[in-house]
Amino acid sequence: MIPEVVSQVAYLVIGHDLTVTLCAEGGQLQLNAFEPTIGFSILKSLRMLTAAVDTLTRRCINGIEADRERCLGLVENSIGLVTALGPVLGHETCSRIARRALDERRTVADIVLEERLLTKARLDELLRLDTMTRPSRIVMAAVPMPKSA
Repeated sequence: MIPEVVSQVAYLVIGHDLTVTLCAEGGQLQLNAFEPTIGFSILKSLRMLTAAVDTLTRRCINGIEADRERCLGLVENSIGLVTALGPVLGHETCSRIARRALDERRTVADIVLEERLLTKARLDELLRLDTMTRPSRIVMAAVPMPKSA
C-alpha cells in the first residue's frame, strides 16, 4: 500500500512539474505573473516528496533484510549470467548457451563447462559477483570523455 502512495505522490509531482513548465513559458520577459504558482508547485512537491520518502523509509524499507543465500541462488541460476561471458565467447555462442540453459533447465555455468568453452577457473573469474557489478575497463573505454575547453 505504501509504495502505491509513493507512486501517487510521484504522479502529483509530475503534474506540478508540468504546471511549473507552463507557468515559466507563460511569463513575459523578466516579469512573470505566474511566479506564485511556480513557487507553490515547487514547494508543495518538495513537501509531498519529503513526506512520501520518510513514510516509505520508516514503514516499508527499515527492517528489510535480504536472504543472501536465496539471492545468491537466484543469481547463480540466472540465464542472464551469459551476458558477462559475451565479451569472451561472443554473441552467437552466448545466445546458443542461453537457449540450451533455458530449454534444458540447466545453469549457464554447467553448459559452458560441459562444452569446454572455458576452464572452471576462468569461468569463476568472469562470473564473480563483484566483477559483474562494477564497470569494466572495456565499458569505461567505450564511454566518451568530455573535452576540456
